[in-house]
Amino acid sequence: MLPPASISSPDRGNATPGRFEVAICDDCGAGVSLPLVGPAELGAFYPSGYGPHNQLERPLVALISKVIRWWQGFLARRRTPLAALRGREPGRGLDVGAGRGDVAADLAARGWRMTAVEPSPSAAATMRRRGIDAREGILGTVELEAGGYDFVLFQHSLEHTTDPLEDLHRAYAALKAGGLVLISVPNFGSWQRRLFAGNWFQLDLPRHRVHFAGATLERALRSAGFEQVVLERSSSAVGLPASLQYVVAGRCLFPEGLRLRVAAGLCALTLPITLVLDRVLGEPDTLHAVAERPAQAAAGHSE
Repeated sequence: MLPPASISSPDRGNATPGRFEVAICDDCGAGVSLPLVGPAELGAFYPSGYGPHNQLERPLVALISKVIRWWQGFLARRRTPLAALRGREPGRGLDVGAGRGDVAADLAARGWRMTAVEPSPSAAATMRRRGIDAREGILGTVELEAGGYDFVLFQHSLEHTTDPLEDLHRAYAALKAGGLVLISVPNFGSWQRRLFAGNWFQLDLPRHRVHFAGATLERALRSAGFEQVVLERSSSAVGLPASLQYVVAGRCLFPEGLRLRVAAGLCALTLPITLVLDRVLGEPDTLHAVAERPAQAAAGHSE
């Protein structure tokens, strides 16, 4: 029998065999996925058709996706955390867990010199074809220029790591003094997580290894040496309808291709309902953080 503070679920998104659990901390409200695995074992959780890694081959799908990505990029640059870059002179940026490089390519088109870290060989190859300096691996295995970057971005990637605090230390070391770390993760403190439990779309077991609430993300950032920590929450368009899909069907009905993109677009029609429920029931389903590497390291902090 599972302890009361836990969640159990199969892989509803990509059908990895087995059943997985999330152990929840009673004190901080964060979660850790079980069974515990090492970085070398994570690749088994990402099938060849995993959406963020896919290069879109069919012309119609590629065209539709390009339009959607343009609109998503337009909105993302005006919202936390990427909005923190507005007004800054373009310099060097590091995108960790960049997938096929949609965000990195969008920022590169606006003058940023982008480096990306990505463990998927095919996704890294796609980024190189797009002109991005893609380094295959994870933060613990790739070589980065110490103090060489103006910002480090974890766009829904920090929750995929087995040791996020260590990765935040590595991000700190890669940043210039005054550089920013920009983070978006699912909000484990949201009402959607409490209501849907194992059917929560953003749980994404077993790929999400650590599940952040606001206080735990802030604590991790400060432990890594960051200051000026700002947290915000926002409502995703996909979260609520996709969670209801899991309740009804028990799995993702449109895991890839054109149907996935059409379904994601239709989810935007339900966003007004989500916004109302967020006001009534509590925290939205996405958590963002912006924090700064100070000009002078705090006493006792080591890189």
